[in-house]
Amino acid sequence: MVSVGIAGLGQMGSAALRILLEQLPDAQFLAMDRAPEAVRRAESLDPARVRGRVVDVTAESVDLDGVDVVLNLSGPFFAGSDGLAQAALRSGTTYIDIGDDLEATETVLALDADAQSAGVALISGAGWSPGVSNWCAARLLDEFPDSDGVQVVWATHERDPGGLAPLRHMLHMAVTPCPVWRDGQWVQSPGFVPETAGTFTFPEPLGVIDAFDTAHPEPRTLSRFFPQLRNASCKGSLRPDWANAAFSTLGRIGFGHNDVLVDIAGHDVEPAEFLWKLMWARHQASAAPKGGKALTALLIQVLDGTRVQGALALIDDAPMSRGTGLGAAVAALAALRECPPPGAWGPEVLPWQFALSEFERIGQSLGGFGPGIQTLTEVRR
Repeated sequence: MVSVGIAGLGQMGSAALRILLEQLPDAQFLAMDRAPEAVRRAESLDPARVRGRVVDVTAESVDLDGVDVVLNLSGPFFAGSDGLAQAALRSGTTYIDIGDDLEATETVLALDADAQSAGVALISGAGWSPGVSNWCAARLLDEFPDSDGVQVVWATHERDPGGLAPLRHMLHMAVTPCPVWRDGQWVQSPGFVPETAGTFTFPEPLGVIDAFDTAHPEPRTLSRFFPQLRNASCKGSLRPDWANAAFSTLGRIGFGHNDVLVDIAGHDVEPAEFLWKLMWARHQASAAPKGGKALTALLIQVLDGTRVQGALALIDDAPMSRGTGLGAAVAALAALRECPPPGAWGPEVLPWQFALSEFERIGQSLGGFGPGIQTLTEVRR
């Protein structure tokens, strides 16, 4: 009998668990979180198949014996903890995370030799971006094999703060320099600031937007897996447009740093935690309609030099948590279907044909992702 572990039971982890409960009706699940109430909610989904464990996988040792695949959705990932990946190595368990901070990717890739020796696959960044973005890039590189560049662009509009971990990630991204693979070498970009803006055309309802260099892992793993690439970068954009400048400013004035605590009424508080609680309080207190619908979008281009050869786009009318949770669930299904090769990888090691097909099938059964993955034909210039 298949056994799946899921660590981190917030919005994304809960979404992945619900999807896998439906897609794997005979599987057993180990649901892990440091919050007892989150564990109880997970167990209530199917008490006969979900076994809960209260544990902080970033700080405590975890026994994964008997678990075939473990999903790590317990961010923020920029902390770079490899505790769960190390536990997977000890138990021979395939490891998959949704890490979207470069620090987390490097931490997992550093275990490549150990993973090969142990005969275990460790996969980092299998969510939405990275994740679906990498599978789309792999598909385009199959279709346009003479391409030497990949450009990933994500955009999101959230109706609520989404939780402390996503907020910490956004603030961290706003202050972190961004490595870009350019002309076959790594160069440092200042990151999520106006001087790195590029203009991109998405399908409606998004249309033309500006996006900014983002310290995401796609360039790192795609350039490693596809050695023909001389250029690889990732840009991101928050909607509405003013949110880009707001987050960049908040990050730079101190909310993006976690090395300073602030005394508030005798309690040491991390700046991001204060901001998160303020945002949640305003969100919950507001009786007015929220500004605009949630939206998440991806645009992936492959290039020959500066010429766009092919492009794919995907838009969902929901927060990024839905696409990320679904991406993680699909990665688990792919790994259970065909065990990935030993070593440390990005999500592009999983077969894109199966992954994208399952992502579209399950996503549309959930009522999202519109027409699915769209091929953009007016892209060559």
